[in-house]
Amino acid sequence: MRRASVPTLLFAASACFFSLNAFSVRATFAAYALLALLALLRAPTLFARQQRLPAIVAYWLLSVSSAFLVSAFGDFYANFFVKFVLIQTYVALAFWLFASGVLAMRSLERTCETLIYVHATFFIVQLGCYLAFGHFIDFDSYIRESDSEALYATKALSDSLISIRALGLYSEPSFYAMTVVPAGAILLLAKRRMTAATIVAFATALLSFSIAAILICALLGGVHFFAGRTSIRIKLVIAAVALAIAPAMYGVYDKRVNQSADYDALGSRTLVLRELRERDALADVFGSGLFWDERNNVGKTHLRGYQVRDSSFYVYLLFATGVAGATAFVGALFMLFRRRGRRSLLPYLLPLLLFKFHALYGMLWLTLLMFVVVAGHAERLPERREPPGTGTGRLSATGASGP
Repeated sequence: MRRASVPTLLFAASACFFSLNAFSVRATFAAYALLALLALLRAPTLFARQQRLPAIVAYWLLSVSSAFLVSAFGDFYANFFVKFVLIQTYVALAFWLFASGVLAMRSLERTCETLIYVHATFFIVQLGCYLAFGHFIDFDSYIRESDSEALYATKALSDSLISIRALGLYSEPSFYAMTVVPAGAILLLAKRRMTAATIVAFATALLSFSIAAILICALLGGVHFFAGRTSIRIKLVIAAVALAIAPAMYGVYDKRVNQSADYDALGSRTLVLRELRERDALADVFGSGLFWDERNNVGKTHLRGYQVRDSSFYVYLLFATGVAGATAFVGALFMLFRRRGRRSLLPYLLPLLLFKFHALYGMLWLTLLMFVVVAGHAERLPERREPPGTGTGRLSATGASGP
């Protein structure tokens, strides 16, 4: 294995901290500081290769101004808008680093591997320690600056060998899955084959027993089985694994969703649908905004913030930006992935947006950034490339030569 370059190491470390941006100011500061250091070290290269800079600046201006416009006439918490501006600045700078050749395709692969292995290490240590000694290590309490309940206990697993839902560095299993599953999917597409890191990502996400992770991993497995045009051997492995784990996964789903073992999960997540039915026409078109104060209830039916987000990014987007914003976002995705060579990536991205991402969640934007980077390479010489998930070949370095 080739040694990672300094830019790759800095970006991988920055991405790991950025994946915690919704929970820790310290981690967020570290993410921005590392990316700024990388940009400073490679400033001559960045300013020598500015071909994509106008488009990047245009994206930044459009995203920031659009978010402001759809939010300015409702409950507007200025601190959240500032956070959004910083997130978009991070994403724009990171894309410039890829577009200028400071970061290469290998950098993206190493970053995904680092995200998976770092988070999975804490996940496995936490789970192993509990199974061996009955002690739960709350890593989340060391990450956050404020108190939060670690939601590891569940009645759905009370009679199981694994009796908790491990969380890794987070307070909920879904947050863990929202980090490793996108990284695993992107790595699968970038390397065009199943790797150890991808297997670790999906396996640990399923072991978190997050209902969202179970459903999304099942969808991604189906996409790879039917649309990935992979080998018969890989399809047989996917089918065998799915059949082997289906009873256990359905058992957890049945207890948590159908039987409401812990709480009324389905009822809690459908409250936002009532809001969508009852709100006025103006909110239907333009939404309720992206930057409301989490300390206040929101909407006509007085929802809490988690009740808006927990029903998936799609429902959150419709609530926050209305039909106009949701249509614009989905339309932009289809425009980005409409070209030959990119189309096969979209079926892998769409299921990931069933996670409870929101506009201030860094991993959402990191996922979109990485998909765009992979798409930029997938459309090059498509006739000479294998479809995602097949063969053992590797993508070449990024279009501009990497470090």
